Order: sequence, then C-alpha cells, then structure tokens
Amino acid sequence: MSLNAALRLMAGSVVTLSLVLAYYVYPAWLWLAAFVGFNLLQSAFTRWCPAITVFRLLGLKEEVCDSRGMSIHQGLHIIAGTVILVTSLAVVLGVAPQALLIVPLVMGVSLIQSAFTGWCPGMLIAKLLGFKPTHPA
Repeated sequence: MSLNAALRLMAGSVVTLSLVLAYYVYPAWLWLAAFVGFNLLQSAFTRWCPAITVFRLLGLKEEVCDSRGMSIHQGLHIIAGTVILVTSLAVVLGVAPQALLIVPLVMGVSLIQSAFTGWCPGMLIAKLLGFKPTHPA
C-alpha cells in the first residue's frame, strides 16, 4: 500500500467514524471530521500532515509526479478536505441541517474504497481539473 492510499484509508475511516458517532452519540464528534478535513486541505499545499510522518516511519512509499504542478492526490485532498471541512462546520455551527452530513459520509466512504481500488470520483474530478498523474517512486 502506498503512502497516499494509507492516508486516504485513515482519513476516510476517521471521517466516517466521527460522523457516525456524531449522529448516534454526541454532535461534538463533528469537530473531529472538520479537523480531518482541515488536515487534508492543508496537506494538499504543504505535502505534510501528522499521519504522513507516521506512514513514512513505517516505510510506506510515496507516489511522485514527474511534471510541475499539483498531483491528482493533492487535488483529491483539496476536494475532499474542502467538502468535509465546510459541511461538518456548517452542521456543527447550526447553519445547515444535519441531513447534509450525508455528503461528507459519502466522501469518507469513497476515500476508504479508493485506498483499495486506487480510484474514486474525486480523482477523476481532480484529473479533469488539470491535476497531474503520479507513479510509484
């Protein structure tokens, strides 16, 4: 498993779990989903988040982009991070109905399955927006 796949698996799992806990246990769990969304978003620009450091220490390999510009993985982090952060914050702050949480839930499940299949709709959108493909380092 590549570093990017492990990051998607972890982020998707935490988002999905926090949304389920927020719905069934206590709404404050939405802050965890928002935190993961924020970390995905900032990691797209900085290429670093706490989980990446741990995955590097575990020996997972990164995928690299040959050309200049941002990779599909960075594009996916921007898309997923923005969707998860904005929808979670909108619900936790009372600006949007709780039913809106289906959107980050779908995003979280999509991130989980993409860790195993190597594809999700967000990757296609990122590619269509001009983000560059990657290959194993």
